[in-house]
Formats: sequence, structure tokens, C-alpha cells
Amino acid sequence: MRRPLVEQVPEQRFDALEHRYYLDHEEVPHITGMIDDTGWIDDAWFTAESSERGRVVHDLSAKYDLGAIPDPAAVECPKYKGWFLGYVKAMRVIKPRWTHVETAMFDLTDRWGGRPDRVGKMWGAWAVLEIKTGVAAKATPVQLALQAILAAPELHLPPEQMLRYELRVRGTGKWTLLEHVDSRGFDRARKVIRECCTR
Repeated sequence: MRRPLVEQVPEQRFDALEHRYYLDHEEVPHITGMIDDTGWIDDAWFTAESSERGRVVHDLSAKYDLGAIPDPAAVECPKYKGWFLGYVKAMRVIKPRWTHVETAMFDLTDRWGGRPDRVGKMWGAWAVLEIKTGVAAKATPVQLALQAILAAPELHLPPEQMLRYELRVRGTGKWTLLEHVDSRGFDRARKVIRECCTR
């Protein structure tokens, strides 16, 4: 009697220190590198200060969503506290139910990975959310579409059925939520995958 063939699932590993993604022992492309390699990132807006601000605000926001910061007002981070408090204010208004917070995900077919800032339910619908602490970026629609493509299989949804949001927070503590609805983001994202990944 023949045994059924069992598909071997590759080991999935994310190296947070080096920001590298691995399937088994092979390093695979990731969202940030893919959109950079295909010309979507405008380096003119990236400075050491903006990079540090984004990293710190993302770290504080993730800790807040995971319950590690019970009192945001008590956080000791004078340089970037306004951006963080803007995020907290937005979450108190939106009241999302996150299922994934900065979780590494992998596409096992095309062999690439990424870490959506947030995946979960917003107003009862599945969504991906990207947190931005700087100016508007032309890469964001493509970035969000790539995140939806990564998250959708786990949720048993077509990526196009996921909502895509960009949350811009400012040092003043204010915030703006933008929904990305243009389907061309998915066309561009799939072109990026074709250019950067091999089967």
C-alpha cells in the first residue's frame, strides 16, 4: 500500500537583528528590500533621525498593543513620545482586534517574507495597517498590498478582500487614518514579486 505524499513545509525563520528572512537555510527576499530593489523607495526622505524615530515608535506601539505598556503617559521617551501617544489615541478610537503584531510571515510558493505592522479586524473586517511617522511615501500602496498578499492565506481570504490602512502619526500627538482602495496596488505588488522572487 502506498503512503500518501506529505508536502514538506520549510522551516521559517526571521532574524530580527539582521532583518533577514529564511526558508530552511535559504535567505529569501522581504518586503522592504523588494520595494527598494524595484525603485519604490525614495531615499531623499530617509535620514538617520527618521529611521530612529520609526524604529522607536514602532517598538513602543507594538509593546502597547501586546499589553506591555499599561500606562502610555508614563513612558519615558521625550524625543518620540508625541508620535507614540498619537498611535495610542488612534487605537482608542479605532478599537481594533489585532491577531498579528509585527509578526513575520512567509509566502511559501514564491518564497519571500515580511512583517506587516498589524493584521486583524478593524470595524469587523480583516485589515492590514501600516504605521507611518514621516511624510507620505509612494511605496505605501504597494507595501500594503504585499502585506495583504502575505496575510490573506492564513485568513482564508483573497488579498483583495482585505482592507488596507495607513496610519500617519505626528509628533504633536495627532493622527490620520487613510484607506488605500486603488486595486492597482495589487497589480504593482505582484509585479514586484515577479521581479524579485523565483519559484
